[in-house]
Amino acid sequence: MATVAAMIPVLLGSTRVPDKNILLVDGRVLCSYSIEACKESKAFNEVYLNSEDGVFEDIAKQEGAKFHRRRPEFGGRQCQQKTKSRDCAGNRCVTNEHYLYHFMTTGTDADYVCQVNATSPLLKPETIQAFVDTMVSGEYDCFFATEEVRAESFYEEKPVTHSCKFKRPSNEIEPIQVVCWSIAGWKRESYIASYERDDINEDGPVFMPKRGVFPIDEREALDIDTWPTLDVIEKYLVARRSNEQRSWKYIDGRTTQGG
Repeated sequence: MATVAAMIPVLLGSTRVPDKNILLVDGRVLCSYSIEACKESKAFNEVYLNSEDGVFEDIAKQEGAKFHRRRPEFGGRQCQQKTKSRDCAGNRCVTNEHYLYHFMTTGTDADYVCQVNATSPLLKPETIQAFVDTMVSGEYDCFFATEEVRAESFYEEKPVTHSCKFKRPSNEIEPIQVVCWSIAGWKRESYIASYERDDINEDGPVFMPKRGVFPIDEREALDIDTWPTLDVIEKYLVARRSNEQRSWKYIDGRTTQGG
């Protein structure tokens, strides 16, 4: 049976929401929601926080997770890695290639590694379980949670999802599958081999040829990049904590629980 490790990156130095990974959201440090969801999913053999900063080691212990200390030159504010994707040269690294490689080669020997974003705290345990089951059973080299968007879309003013000759209902349009990064997974050996080849002519290491996508609920796809998104997510977490069951009323007296 394949082994799977969860890795939750918690890098310091975010700018749009400063140091968001040490914010208290509804009274809890942000990454605690992702740790809890990973543990409750029963999908992983081990769950890690991955950071260059020791402040997260105590948080990992408190939340019942393991801690992997990333060397500063592999990602974050002081990354020194150079690959075909990026030459960081001490600038803040905004790709995941470098710290994923460091974790895969020094932190775990699991068959698969899933990156679970601390900034997507609405991701549910049952979604995580289904994602991992599908990834492993499909033997994908890389696997991505996506948000499906059904809308007329243009790229460089040219239609991508529709014909401009006629109008179709939105629900009949083939969706664009947008990678949301709430959760993504890789076959560890395939990733390491692709990273080390560093071949500009091949796909990878993040987007290797045997790849798949896994649509998730748009609420679970939310990622805290801005203060307005954080505000929305915290209100949802407050409602979930209080077991608030939202019901909707119609003008004819009917009610529904919605989706």
